[in-house]
Amino acid sequence: MYKIFYDNNQFVILVDGDQNSSGVIELEPDKMYILTLLPIYDKTLFLPISSSAKYENGNLVCNIPNIKLDINQYYLIPKFAPYLPPSNPQVDMQREFGEHTITVYTDSVPKLLIENKSNFISVILPEYPDKMQEAVLDNGVLFYILCSHYLCVVFYDYDDYSVLIDKECESYEFDNTGISIKINLNDNQGRIYHCHLTFDEKEYIADSEKFEYSNYHTPHEKLLGYDFLQALNAEDYDYCDNLLSPKCSQSIEDLAKLLENADDIILPNCPLKDNCVYVISQDKTTKCHFSVSCGKIEKVFF
Repeated sequence: MYKIFYDNNQFVILVDGDQNSSGVIELEPDKMYILTLLPIYDKTLFLPISSSAKYENGNLVCNIPNIKLDINQYYLIPKFAPYLPPSNPQVDMQREFGEHTITVYTDSVPKLLIENKSNFISVILPEYPDKMQEAVLDNGVLFYILCSHYLCVVFYDYDDYSVLIDKECESYEFDNTGISIKINLNDNQGRIYHCHLTFDEKEYIADSEKFEYSNYHTPHEKLLGYDFLQALNAEDYDYCDNLLSPKCSQSIEDLAKLLENADDIILPNCPLKDNCVYVISQDKTTKCHFSVSCGKIEKVFF
């Protein structure tokens, strides 16, 4: 027998048509199965995933992305695609700003189009704008697309358009010197990122940054590695530094290279013998084992 674990908070599995929602399935080797993953989402419809699965020559042959936890044990990490119902392009709003035309239209998803006689730029929007504004400067024009929980700023330098800010956020606020943005990272510590941006004639630069913790706590030692990598991914380096033991010879800069091309950080939702976290990127999966003593990380093996 071999085991396939999965996060039953995100989806259930049909094994040859029989539903399993326990978080683990046990299958016979050298026998072909059909797995169908049915995602569980309250607000958004995602397409199911189906694949054959067979364990042969010591490996799981399956088109659904997975990681190997141990001998005969695997964990599914599927990527569900949202269902986008086909629709005819429809203009939702349009405004003229001098030589520029700004159009918000729906083509399966909301999109923004800014254009003039010689150039254009298109941006996918997570929600419809409440307001659109411009600011004419000596060296160009700034266009502000203001949504309830999303901010887009496009710059036209009298030659071409470029996106300066494209952020989903809890809130944002303009002041005399720039923009304050609040982003909820929804991680283990309930980390909320605050930054203030100022415009330096070509781009927005962060002149102040800080983190707030809505769920600040000391994690269990088995979760310390996951907590550390989440902080590292958020670039909360002061927090990271507090988790490293003085005995640790690895620098935060060296460890940050783990996440340079990372798509996700996975802590499998199943029993694990070791303090292990998996860093997922397009070309490989890196297993990170954390040596922990007295609540501090002494070494990271990968």
